[in-house]
Amino acid sequence: MKQRIITGIILLLTLIPIVIFEPLFFVFQLTMILMVVVGATELINMYNKEKKMSFIPMVITVIASVFVYLSAVIAWNNDTSLSYLMPIDIKVNFVAISMAVTLIMFALLVFYKDFDGADIGKSMTIIFYIGMSVAAVSILRILGVRFIAYLFIITISTDMFAYFFGIKFGKHKMIPRISPKKSWEGAIAGTVFATIFGVLFALFYGYLFPAGSFLNESGQMTLLENFSSIGAKALWIQALVIVPISFIASIVSQIGDLVASKLKRTYGIKDFGKVFPGHGGILDRFDSAMFVALFLVSVFMMMNQLFPIAI
Repeated sequence: MKQRIITGIILLLTLIPIVIFEPLFFVFQLTMILMVVVGATELINMYNKEKKMSFIPMVITVIASVFVYLSAVIAWNNDTSLSYLMPIDIKVNFVAISMAVTLIMFALLVFYKDFDGADIGKSMTIIFYIGMSVAAVSILRILGVRFIAYLFIITISTDMFAYFFGIKFGKHKMIPRISPKKSWEGAIAGTVFATIFGVLFALFYGYLFPAGSFLNESGQMTLLENFSSIGAKALWIQALVIVPISFIASIVSQIGDLVASKLKRTYGIKDFGKVFPGHGGILDRFDSAMFVALFLVSVFMMMNQLFPIAI
């Protein structure tokens, strides 16, 4: 536990400046790319417990994960600020990259006799789960610091209160075949507190972090202000949107954690990696955040399209 706490503190002190401060945005992007590489490698190592993948297909899987990440982020960002990370002749939209990756992975069936249909499924899972989920985290940061802060408020609150309430009051096992320690009492407490904290942050963002502060340099009063026309409406109307989003995001956070637990139990591993002593690997530490990021980006993209800012 002591090692876990020390690692957690070091992790926070390292990541918070990278995420928050604009001059370090380039470092943030490089960190996200490294996260894709490490996360993909962790899943490959997990799958190798069952059947070892050949070296070249492994390398292609990792590279394809990075390209899917870059194509998604560049497509969303809609500018060339990341173009130096991808050669100009292959800097195309996400659909084209996805099709090219699919074509290449199936072509490996011909060139590697030990690469079969099951391996394609494993590689595609790695490529799109890791590439897209890490891209979703980056997209939230591109939208603004408040969006990625909202993500971690939801996931950390869910995890923390589910853990402590589960230890103290947990009597009814939730899904013992996947995660024997998780209880319904802990899950409900985690969702309740995460929803409360997420809603308070989203609706009173400008009061918690006044305009000009390091977390609110552009002066938004709520999470959705200057992002969707909903952000210009009364707080109670915004609450009708934010409350269910926060509630569902907390549930998604726990589903993400259970997905990771199911994978580890299926392949007989304790942790995905050893990057963070006491915490495990990238997927052990950020499984919930990556899952919730996918949900939030999907919701916010639809919201931005359905309720755009009035010009």
